Amino acid sequence: MKQEFLKGVAGTIRLTIYSDNIAVVPASGTITLYTPSGGVLQASTAVTVGASGEMTYALTATHTATKDLNYKAIWAYVVSGVTYYQTQLFDIVLSILAIPITDDDLFNELDSLRKAANQSKGTATAGAVGSITDTRRQEADNYWKGGTVEIVSGTGVNQKRSISAFTQSTGVFVITPNWGTTPDTTSIYVAIKSFTNKIQASFEKLSTMLYDKGKRDSLIMESSQISVPLVYLSIHMIALDLMDESDDKWARLATIYWDKFQQSFNNMKLDYDEDESGTVTEDEEQQSQTSLRVGRA
Repeated sequence: MKQEFLKGVAGTIRLTIYSDNIAVVPASGTITLYTPSGGVLQASTAVTVGASGEMTYALTATHTATKDLNYKAIWAYVVSGVTYYQTQLFDIVLSILAIPITDDDLFNELDSLRKAANQSKGTATAGAVGSITDTRRQEADNYWKGGTVEIVSGTGVNQKRSISAFTQSTGVFVITPNWGTTPDTTSIYVAIKSFTNKIQASFEKLSTMLYDKGKRDSLIMESSQISVPLVYLSIHMIALDLMDESDDKWARLATIYWDKFQQSFNNMKLDYDEDESGTVTEDEEQQSQTSLRVGRA
């Protein structure tokens, strides 16, 4: 999905290059920016290269002064003395969407997903104010990131926290916010893996569908407006992963929630402020046949 920047607001454009599924760390890099019509927006200038290999460049409000689609960034980066090039497109828009749902929204819609989520029970080998440790864990780094951990017995019982990181070599779950009561070796916990990746993939698919409707740079929309279709699409994608046979429970649910998604998406009301007047005129308004109300309870 293309990066989007809010009109007239500074932001940071980013790029990471991969080779054989591993991030490449350039020795240095530059970037040149072009307008959609091909004019030079920013002459070649140095970028910041992070330790992870991510290259970044800070866009100013001058760079983002005019809304439009398909601005172009030409990155030049040096690896082992050789200069390589990468072209990246980005948009400047009137509104930017963010993911407005969590696992709980999915569970509230379809409670059987709670049991379908990967869960694992264990006993802590150590605890700290901002973490819980189980050195017996073997999952990959950040396997549990985005999920939750709950103390179900022992010290700190009935506390539930979000997992912000997990490290395989140490077995440490980093949690947020901090524990009220720090767990210890008597603490029995349950870790629940999140559907964060599926929610993210669904958000990107939905965003692409909105883009394909056209005039994305003029679209006026807040994130809460996509809550309902995003829940339906996420459940559809999760159900596809969980199904074993073409006619089992999850296959049927995948079909049901795809239909629900299509209906809710097609019923969305989309407004476009093409002339940037600050108001949406009748000509700029795309009315749906039915009004869709979305929001968190």
